[in-house]
Parts: sequence; structure tokens; C-alpha cells
Amino acid sequence: MTDNKPGAADYQYAPPKRKSYKVWWIVGGVVLALILLGTCVRGGVSLYQAISERSEATRDLAERVMEDGLPPAGDPIYSHRVTAAQADIDKATRYIQHFGQVTEYGDPGCNMRSTADINKEKPSTFADCALTIEAEQSPGVVTVNWVKDNEDWKVWGIYVRFSDQSVLLDKADQADTQAEEPSTPEETHTE
Repeated sequence: MTDNKPGAADYQYAPPKRKSYKVWWIVGGVVLALILLGTCVRGGVSLYQAISERSEATRDLAERVMEDGLPPAGDPIYSHRVTAAQADIDKATRYIQHFGQVTEYGDPGCNMRSTADINKEKPSTFADCALTIEAEQSPGVVTVNWVKDNEDWKVWGIYVRFSDQSVLLDKADQADTQAEEPSTPEETHTE
């Protein structure tokens, strides 16, 4: 004897229960989330290390520049992209020396950025770092732009700004007064 349900044909039967893949979707989602989290953490740690490394290098370079002047043209610290002439470097060094010895250095802060380009010379990773200084004549800021050339960090630019430019005005006034004062030759008396 068969149980006939109203409205059900004799040839119809209930489909077999499907296996649930819900557990596998949850496990897969958790694994994917862990991989993404690990990638982010690894990238963050690498970025922090790179920033710390550039900060230390910036402070060392700033101390070197403020004590001894800018490195000469052709120094391996410069990127191959730098096209500064030695005369320009000497002029910048003289400018820095007008403000006297640096008595205090602040903590450097750096920003990292990367660019992409079809031209092999243009895509790079850059670090823009700045620190405050306190010189004898004026406070200032030293900014160093770094570029990664073939896995080595090189200097792409060094900028030194002082907030009190009156030192330069005083030097200019001294030069003007020396130019205006005619040198008086010793007078000779004839008898």
C-alpha cells in the first residue's frame, strides 16, 4: 500500500537533501581574511622600517651638511637624476654658513610615496623627510628628498630654509658700506 498525498503524483518524490557547503565558505572566508591581514601587517612593518631608516639617514645627512657643507658634485650619495653644478653647491654651502653652527636638531619626519610610469627612469619610491634645526642666527628646516635608485637610497634634493633672513640683510649692508667707503691712501708730505 502506498500513501498517496493529495495533489502529489505517484512518480514524484522528495529530492535528496543537498550537502551544505556553508562551513567551507566560512573557513575559506576566514583564511582569506587572515591572508589579507597578514599582507597588510607585513607591508606596514616594512613601511615602518623604511621610514625609520630614512629618518636616521636624514638626521645623519643634515648634521653632515650643517657642519661640513653639502657633499661635492659627483658624490655617490646623489642620485643620477641630480644635475647640480659644483658652483651651485658651493653657493648653497656659503648660504648655510651665514647662519652659524647648529645647536639643536629636531626629530625627522618622513613620508613615503611610489610612482609608476612606462619610462624605466621615472617610476620610483620616494621619501620626503624634514627636520627642524636651531642655528646660532636663526631657526630653520632641513628637507631631504630621497629616491630609490636600483635598491639604494640616494639624495634627490636637499633644501635648507631659515626663518630669520635678517642675517643676510646685515651681511649685505656690511658689503654695501665697505663698497661705499673709499680706501684712503696714505698721504705723503713733500717738503
